[in-house]
Amino acid sequence: MKLIPYDKFKIKTALSPTEVAQRVRSCTGEKKVFSFDPSHEFGGYVHEKGFEITKNISYRNSFLPVIEGRIEQARKGSLVTIAMRLHFLTMLIMVMLFSCVGLVGIAMLTNMDDFSLPVLIPFGVLLFLVVLVLAGFWSEAPKQKRRLIALLKDK
Repeated sequence: MKLIPYDKFKIKTALSPTEVAQRVRSCTGEKKVFSFDPSHEFGGYVHEKGFEITKNISYRNSFLPVIEGRIEQARKGSLVTIAMRLHFLTMLIMVMLFSCVGLVGIAMLTNMDDFSLPVLIPFGVLLFLVVLVLAGFWSEAPKQKRRLIALLKDK
């Protein structure tokens, strides 16, 4: 597991760019905010040169990867460059949380006369937040990577 919730990889396929877009489009529906009964595997948008999709899941996961794909013509087929990242709003909220908790921890350290265990609480919270983000993202990212590779495999 990587320490940054971001993954970038490339898929080479014998499919044309139009066929790649069509395959992704075939399992992608309209993006819905609160859909627990998805009719498609993914939600988002697909166009001829790329796509931005997220996996439709039957539970809530704020750290679900956003999948951005760029489709390029290659000598024999296509090259699909895929980046998986956190949603922008999730990143913004987590940066604010990390900053606030970190500042509280630093303030507690600089204002203490004698060491006491409560000083470690903000650092425990930081560790918990890191584990929460990484577990939420990396529990889904490898599954989605395998699914995209299978979807774009030459047939």
